[in-house]
Amino acid sequence: MAYPAATKSLAILAGLTAALMLGACAQDGDALQASLLGPKDVPRDAGKADDQASSVPKTELEKATEYWGKKYKEHPNELEPALSYAKNLKAMGERQQALAVIQHAAVYHSNDKALASEYGRLALELDQISVAKQMLAIADDPTSPDWRVISAKGTVFAKEGKYQDAIPLYERALMLSQEQTSVMNNLAMAYAMAGEAGKAEDVLRRIEAKGGNAKSRQNLALVLGLQGKFDESKSVSTQAMGAESAASDTDYLKRMVKVEKVAKWSTTTTTGATKAVAAATAPEIKPAVADAKSRDDNATSKVADLESSGLKGMSP
Repeated sequence: MAYPAATKSLAILAGLTAALMLGACAQDGDALQASLLGPKDVPRDAGKADDQASSVPKTELEKATEYWGKKYKEHPNELEPALSYAKNLKAMGERQQALAVIQHAAVYHSNDKALASEYGRLALELDQISVAKQMLAIADDPTSPDWRVISAKGTVFAKEGKYQDAIPLYERALMLSQEQTSVMNNLAMAYAMAGEAGKAEDVLRRIEAKGGNAKSRQNLALVLGLQGKFDESKSVSTQAMGAESAASDTDYLKRMVKVEKVAKWSTTTTTGATKAVAAATAPEIKPAVADAKSRDDNATSKVADLESSGLKGMSP
């Protein structure tokens, strides 16, 4: 009866991997581009009066958000002000407010593909999966494919645990985006969750060859650990998070991989003799997982912190 502990550990491992993957999706360049929305349309003195009244200078993004906010209030039913304002709000981190703007615009422009794309991807970031599905279906145009929409559709499958279905969508999005790093990362994590850690490693190595980043290295360390390449995993993880964190997470992965191997083996045992062996083996696993609970929780929180600070993002 020690298998629930193994099952719980496997669930934690899966959760860690999923968190890394789904976090990667927001790095599609959307937020960065949003700060440059309509550079020809935003007057040079947009927000100038408010700037003079404030001791803290406003960023270009803040000025653009303010400008489009005014335009939206003046013309709340027009598509361009709504879309531009929502994109800038999203870039500012005001996702709920951006969603409200998009929802209002959808009343008047329900079939517009650009609006549906923004609506669907934002809904996906906010875990509104059913809404995201509907909007992304409207946004997807086979005659003029958008890699962001296709990647987001892959993320819908990934959030549903359908990694095999997500993979071909990520592969297509990768081709259309000319190897966008965020899509490569999503594809790698989909491979890992589908049990193809070797393929995941290959994709993440390609990211490293392009220069890499802390998130891709963290994910590479993870997939190396899943394959039992712990020394290499620790080395890569050290580059991403420091020696102490790398050592802690490598120990964690060792325990998880050990539990996974035993759990997989136990599910294939059918005779009374092999079940007895499994029962005899179980006590060695349960204490290891239990004794390491605080460090496991710490590793989980560190991944959550990393996910919230970087990829936020899997933009969808």
